[in-house]
Amino acid sequence: MGLPEYIDAVEQGYREVGLGHGVGFPRENLWIRGDAKSATGGGHRPAGVKASFKFKAALLPGLGGAGVQAYTAGLPKGLETFLFLFDTQTGGLVAIMEVLYYDWLKTAATSAVATRYLAPDDSRIVGLIGTGRHARSQLHALAAVQPIQRVQAYSRNAQKRTHFCQKLSDELGIDVIPVESPAEALRDADIVTTITTSAEPVFDGKDLPEKPLHINAMGAHYPWVREIDSHTVRNSRVIVDQMEQAFQEHGEILIPMDEGVIDRDHIVADLAAIVSAQTIGRVPDTDWTLFLSGGTGIEDIAVATRLYEKACEKNVGTEFPFNQPYEFEF
Repeated sequence: MGLPEYIDAVEQGYREVGLGHGVGFPRENLWIRGDAKSATGGGHRPAGVKASFKFKAALLPGLGGAGVQAYTAGLPKGLETFLFLFDTQTGGLVAIMEVLYYDWLKTAATSAVATRYLAPDDSRIVGLIGTGRHARSQLHALAAVQPIQRVQAYSRNAQKRTHFCQKLSDELGIDVIPVESPAEALRDADIVTTITTSAEPVFDGKDLPEKPLHINAMGAHYPWVREIDSHTVRNSRVIVDQMEQAFQEHGEILIPMDEGVIDRDHIVADLAAIVSAQTIGRVPDTDWTLFLSGGTGIEDIAVATRLYEKACEKNVGTEFPFNQPYEFEF
């Protein structure tokens, strides 16, 4: 399945929810706590949290799918991610998927949908913070919805940054330029995308161009971490992926709220409301729009349903006899 189909599936999923034809269940985080030495408080977990089990779900009858994605983090085997997909016509379980790798494309598709609705028309220059594996799919997705001509990419490792830019220049056929600082990445940008594991803001909002632009914050989704500083949040029209989940997870809004910089009303809408035209994304007097994403069950089930359809068409996958009758002896 090509990236444009991922983008279309994610957009359809959010539209279904925005129109009231579907529903998403916010991610639940179950923490396994260890002793004080098991964590430092930096990065992805506070001191004392050893590991976690997470799950998120959605029901999208218009697309024909419902399901739950469940995964662990912080345990010896690393990230284990599985999705259980049900057919909403029959109610039957139709697929179990290992979804860690499709998650790269699904996440990129989500930022592409947000960019389609929130970025200035004909955005051409991207400021990219982060050059890991997710960053590659992010650029491919942005190029699918906007006429991108130049990318200014920054990450802390100069060697990896240079290699990334050479590779993406060849893949996209545009100028992907390594830069020496976040401020250089932001210069003249129409779109800014952050896709890092940083626990602290990755750029100074005062370095943003004073012109219409759009920001995708794709890396952080824990209450105690954030990629975007309070100055940027306060001065942006803020859209989140899913409203209830955002107020549980997004440090980008929870930290400024604790500081007294913003209140709950500062959050304009979630992506479902934007895609379904219940709320306008970019308005004429808006300079900066900011999309905060942590990943939702809506995206997962929308994409999984499309992947399942494609797998059936191409006879891909392994069948298991889930519905066979069993006899038990007592």
